[in-house]
Amino acid sequence: MPACAVGAQAKAPWQNQPPDISPPWAKSSHSISPVSVVTRQQMEDRAALSISDALRYTPGVQAGYFGEDNKQDWFIVRGFKQQNYGLFQDSTRVYSSGFYSWQVDPYMLERVEVQRGAASVLYGQTPPGGVINLVSKRPSESTFGEIGLQYGSHDRQQLTLDMTGPLAGNDQVLYRVTALARDTGTQVDDVDNDRLSIAPAVTLRFSEDTELTLLASAQQDNGDPMLQFLPAAGTVLPHPLGKIDTDTAVGLPDYETFERDQYTLGYEFTHRFNDTFRVQQNLRYGHMDVKLRQLFFFFWQDQPAGELVRGLSYADGEADNLSVDNRLIGSWQGEGWENTLLVGADYQQLKINDESPNGWPLYPSSLNIFNPVYEQVPFDFALESKRTEVDQIGGYLQNQLKLNDRVVVLAGVRRDWAEFDFDNRTTGDARRIEDQETTWNAGAAYLFDNGLTPYVSYSQFFLPVTEVDTVGQAFEPESGNQREIGLKYQPPGINASFNAALFELTQENVRKSVGGGLQTQVGEIRTRGLELEAVGNLTPNLNVTGAVTLLDAETTRTGSDFAERGKTPSEVADTMASLWAQYRVRGGMLDGLGFGAGARYVGERYGDNVEELEIPSYTVYDAAVSYDWQNMRLQLNANNLADKEYVTTCDYYCWYGNRRNVIASVSYRW
Repeated sequence: MPACAVGAQAKAPWQNQPPDISPPWAKSSHSISPVSVVTRQQMEDRAALSISDALRYTPGVQAGYFGEDNKQDWFIVRGFKQQNYGLFQDSTRVYSSGFYSWQVDPYMLERVEVQRGAASVLYGQTPPGGVINLVSKRPSESTFGEIGLQYGSHDRQQLTLDMTGPLAGNDQVLYRVTALARDTGTQVDDVDNDRLSIAPAVTLRFSEDTELTLLASAQQDNGDPMLQFLPAAGTVLPHPLGKIDTDTAVGLPDYETFERDQYTLGYEFTHRFNDTFRVQQNLRYGHMDVKLRQLFFFFWQDQPAGELVRGLSYADGEADNLSVDNRLIGSWQGEGWENTLLVGADYQQLKINDESPNGWPLYPSSLNIFNPVYEQVPFDFALESKRTEVDQIGGYLQNQLKLNDRVVVLAGVRRDWAEFDFDNRTTGDARRIEDQETTWNAGAAYLFDNGLTPYVSYSQFFLPVTEVDTVGQAFEPESGNQREIGLKYQPPGINASFNAALFELTQENVRKSVGGGLQTQVGEIRTRGLELEAVGNLTPNLNVTGAVTLLDAETTRTGSDFAERGKTPSEVADTMASLWAQYRVRGGMLDGLGFGAGARYVGERYGDNVEELEIPSYTVYDAAVSYDWQNMRLQLNANNLADKEYVTTCDYYCWYGNRRNVIASVSYRW
């Protein structure tokens, strides 16, 4: 699809803009796959607290399905889990594994982009559901500054700063500095989530044809693990002693910790040789130090009495991530046709050095989850030194032909070579797996004058798995394909876009949980779905975003567990719907006053793979009110306005969703 902005009318600085229907970071000039963009303004209007939070109104995305987490963001896209894979920042992979996961604060971003569907041809190892790209704030030609303060539920206190413009009045050198400091509790007693973050950026314009943008960041997280791993009895199932409170901590507040220092350094380089060819290179290096201690529900010691035994998650180590992508783009045209050729090669590497126990040590003291007494006792366990390295190199080629400004035809192919090394230095156990795969895609679209664009596409994906199973064997690579038909509509003269997509995704060698944190692989899972999205300004004052997702997920082939065949995989919702409306008064006595309201619905899910544990659907309401006066904005947000108590999902464990969260903020811009 052509990359065209929705609407051209001038907007006030605070007014939300409907997103482009093609992502600015896409490696081709047209995107046949459906694309959604969450803008900076939308994140501010909704007071998004995390990337998961920012994507709750996006079609096809089941965001934060474990609840809010300070270790990483969680997504299910088109029925497939995205954790550790499928996340990019500034077009370079954010390569994570287990507890060694990068997390970016939404304040540091300009927007979040989601390209749904299998995308391995252009982006390498990715899950079938799609690719999520985080776009960092970049230097601007216009001088701009902002300082903000927040105070909210759980004693949330946050200070933010954002400044950009030409450096020393030189239009050839631009800068930007974004910073954040936060001190906050959470809905769980004695669990904190503090953060310091800074992201400097510099753009060097050597000429009209050559530009280099340097992007860096440093972030320190110091708090406690937020996610509470709870039993089904007392959360989604009845228990003789009632329900477990949503503020109950499973672990020991004085023992548990989550500390993470993460740093990144990278650049984006572009050079245009002539009117036909240009080259782009994106590179990002990241380093992370992690220290984690968390107790979680392991099994019942005496279920009727509420006594449970806890296991320990422990990690102490570091991770290094390097991602680089090189692209040569050629564009030429003749009478009645335009052609765009993309040739590229990328390389990604993840290294982890970790000190952790073998399995999950049992904490010596039990806990009554309905009347917790947090007793700290001596706790000894042996650590093992482990090294993991993942390397992947790929080459890709894609060509797009546009005929008579009507027909767009696209085809691409990619070859990947991947290597996975695991070495347990303590036990001497070592594994080395090498994989290689060829994937391809193809699609076609037709552009009507009335703004309608039907399309059809086929794509494949390939994903080596970086973990090992319970006996130290590496998992087989995951692979599969997608078939999709869709319709995009941009009514002429109206600042709006409408999208519909009907798809079928198939994934082989899918991993699944089998209880107690253990994982295995099943044969094949297939999802079929319908996505509907509408984004637009209905009037100059009213902006609306709506989405509906209908999903049919099924385990179509299994190994030895025949009971799962034909059943819905755990945690995947069959229906999702959301609607957000933002109204701003312009002119008159109430000029500058704004109101926002939204509703999010998540349908029934199962807490197992045999459809025995059903998790009820839930609807959550959000609201916002703001007032703009000169360069200042006052805003009040209430997420989960009705204080709905609900379980987000279960998979042996169960997790509560976020209760009501109220945030008051004031910001000043110049």
